[in-house]
Amino acid sequence: MSERANRFTLGFCLISFLFLEWNYGVFAIIFVLIFEGITNWRIPTLISRIRYAMDGITLAIEPDHTYKYNYEAERITRLTIATIICLGYILYNEALWFLPYFVGLNMLLTGITGLCPLVMFYKKIGFR
Repeated sequence: MSERANRFTLGFCLISFLFLEWNYGVFAIIFVLIFEGITNWRIPTLISRIRYAMDGITLAIEPDHTYKYNYEAERITRLTIATIICLGYILYNEALWFLPYFVGLNMLLTGITGLCPLVMFYKKIGFR
């Protein structure tokens, strides 16, 4: 599963769980995003390693480029998404009810187009 497919799946599941008001599903998505953001063990990569026994998996890190921060933009994006969902769904549910829907729709569209404005922003400010 590629990153685009993963984003599309997470966005679709988030919007579905919000629409169906299934709290445990939303909490599971928050947990997955925090887990992937902290450990950098992405679920699609782990599944590929299990299925194909690490055949053809390479690291996509540019060794010659110097970065301002030694932290990947994808990781900080996942932590930001989990934080925004927590703010809108758990902490300020009455006032910021639209934030989880906005994040889910943005993840869904990012999965379709392959362009994530948040990742581009984090790369612009110096994350790798």
